Amino acid sequence: MLAALNRERAARSGKLVAALAAGALPILIVASAAPASAAGTAAAAGCRPGSGPHLAGQRITAAEVERYLGTNGLRCADLARANLSGLSLIQIDLTRANLRHANLSHANLNQATLTGAAMQGANLRSAQLIQATMNRVNLTGADLRKAKLGQAELTRANLSKADLQSADLGQATLTHADLASANLTKASLGQVEAQGANFRRANLTDADLTAATLTGAHFKGAKLHGANFTGATGAPANQSGGAPSTGPGFGTPAAGPAVSVSKRSLQEYLLGGAALIFILMSLGSVRRFFYTRTTGSLISAPGGGYGGFGGNAYGGGFGSGYGGPGYGGSGYGGPGFGGAGGGPGSPWGGNDASGYSGQPNPTTPFTPTPTSPYGPMPTAFAGTWRGAGRPAKLALAILGALVVAIALWLIGTTVVDSILVPAGKAGYRLCESTCGSRFASHSPVGLVAGVVLLAVGGTLRTIGRIRY
Repeated sequence: MLAALNRERAARSGKLVAALAAGALPILIVASAAPASAAGTAAAAGCRPGSGPHLAGQRITAAEVERYLGTNGLRCADLARANLSGLSLIQIDLTRANLRHANLSHANLNQATLTGAAMQGANLRSAQLIQATMNRVNLTGADLRKAKLGQAELTRANLSKADLQSADLGQATLTHADLASANLTKASLGQVEAQGANFRRANLTDADLTAATLTGAHFKGAKLHGANFTGATGAPANQSGGAPSTGPGFGTPAAGPAVSVSKRSLQEYLLGGAALIFILMSLGSVRRFFYTRTTGSLISAPGGGYGGFGGNAYGGGFGSGYGGPGYGGSGYGGPGFGGAGGGPGSPWGGNDASGYSGQPNPTTPFTPTPTSPYGPMPTAFAGTWRGAGRPAKLALAILGALVVAIALWLIGTTVVDSILVPAGKAGYRLCESTCGSRFASHSPVGLVAGVVLLAVGGTLRTIGRIRY
């Protein structure tokens, strides 16, 4: 019986040991894996920006980039002030790389990894960063004008003072990103996830934030004129921040129907019209210049012709001939009573024609009368070529035409900018309730400058039209 009891105890002990072994196995596996994971994390944390390959200030070629594609070779690389403009860097890994003041303009960084990279002052103008991973990246003061950042991951990224004019951030993630004092004029931020983002003092003029998620975002001191918050969650009520609003500039009532023609086309039409006005006005000035030079020789100037009728024996004649200057008729005076010749002919008469004095002691009662009652015919007309008109006045007239054309173009462009509200990818919409405020903020400077130029151009045209 004692033996049976011992066998039962031994069986129970074996089951207990087996159970303990089965429970300890996962713990041992996790414990063995933990050091490897910790080592990897420590390695990533120990990667300092710039501690990788030293390529600072170099012009990086496509062949050099090819060696690093698909590898981790450029992690933490020192690429400060390096020139990578125009390169294809698709899916490249630049985690924690030093790209301060690097030139990445027009580069293709689609789906690239730039997590934790230092990119202060980098040139990313017109670069493509679609679906790029850029969490915690530092882009302070970077140039991102016209960059494509659609669906990019920018969680907790630092974009303060960055230039994002006309950049496309559609559907990007900007959760808790810092965009303080950033320039987002005419930027597209449709459907962005920007919970808790910092837009303080940012310039969001004419930006498109359609259907954006802005819960908890801060807009204190931001410029929001013309910004489109249609369907946005957490949009500010005014420039000081606040609750969502549907007032001017914040929702559907702010914009009217869509415009089928693009703003660029309208500006081209305005430019073409201004150019046509300049050409027509210049041609008119040139025509007036040459017309004035060639008219008036035979009409406005004294005409040529015969001299005045000569004097008879007892008196002066009458200058009734068609004489030009200096071609008056000569009278023949009588004995002792020489009379004056023909009188002045105006506008077609001859000049004074003084008669010849008679003889003091005439031998005959009368001196023979002249064979012709008129003076000699002039050999040429009195009218002359008016000479060269003043080219300086022609130049002033053409300059005035140019100034007038520029003034009209400026006024037209100012009006177009005021009545068209950006609507993201939908193009532009006509202003409705915001027309007054848009004109008040957009138009005064442009309109005043246009009117002043118009007055200056008109004055120059007037001076140029004065007869030569």
